[in-house]
Parts: sequence; C-alpha cells; structure tokens
Amino acid sequence: MSGFQVILLEGSFSADDSDLRVQLDDGSHKSVYEALRPLVGQRVQFALHHLPPHGIEVGKPGAGSCLHPEGVGCPVSHDQYPDRMLTFHLDGVLREDPWSIERFDGSVIPIPFRGLPGHYGRVAAATILDMERMREALSRFSPQALKGLQGSEVEDLLERLRKGAS
Repeated sequence: MSGFQVILLEGSFSADDSDLRVQLDDGSHKSVYEALRPLVGQRVQFALHHLPPHGIEVGKPGAGSCLHPEGVGCPVSHDQYPDRMLTFHLDGVLREDPWSIERFDGSVIPIPFRGLPGHYGRVAAATILDMERMREALSRFSPQALKGLQGSEVEDLLERLRKGAS
C-alpha cells in the first residue's frame, strides 16, 4: 500500500525547453516535474491554478496573478482576456510524457502546465488512499500488532476508515 503523499508548490512559475520551475516565496527554485515524479502512476487529486499573491486585484491581468506587463506575451492571453484565470482540478492517475491525468473511464486529460509560466500560481497533488487496500492490510494485523497503539490512535484510525467507507 502506497503511503499518503502531498505536493504543494506555490510561487512564480517559469519554463525553459525541458522544465517547469517555480520560485517559492523564500526565493528558492524547484522543478515542478521533479517534485511530481514520485506520484506518477498513482491515483491523485490534482489541482493547478493562477493565484494572485496579494488577493484579487480587479482590473489587473489575471486578477493580479499575471506577471507579464499588461498581459502582453502571456500564454493565456491576459492582454485580451484580463479577467480570466486558469484553474484545473481532476481526480485520476498521474501520467508523464506527456503530463496528464488518466480518468477512471480511460480518458486522458492533458495538464495545462503551459498556462503557468509568467504567473503566480499553485500546483497541488495528493495521493488518494485506496480504502479497500487499507482495510485489507489492517485485517492482517493481529491484536498483538495493535497492542502498542494508544486508544486515541486506534479511534482515529477507525474514524478515518469509517469516513472512507461512506
């Protein structure tokens, strides 16, 4: 059973020929693709969107998320459509080459990374735990294996299983 994993990248995005990078608020830079690779092949909740760093700024391109002056040269045409903001949210299996989400019905939806360079935004992904596999794994535990757990830990575990079943 794969463990729960979360990726959250927020900052100013840029791209070169082979990578999408984000400059985080602390000034460091990260590769978006490298950060996401550990989740490839897993079922995830995936979100990507423009995010104005100072809240919504009416009248500014991308409500303040676009870093292109007056939106000129923006990959999502903020010079023509200043009120639009990119938002993408999907549940499915994360795929690479090309980056996409494979849905339960077999359809493959490309992730619109091309809309992030030159914008302040956010990319987030979290694995979705397979409740049936979790129950199966727990059923193999003997009472002795659970002996060291605190009562509150067992209650918390059971509550999470209950929520996942409904």
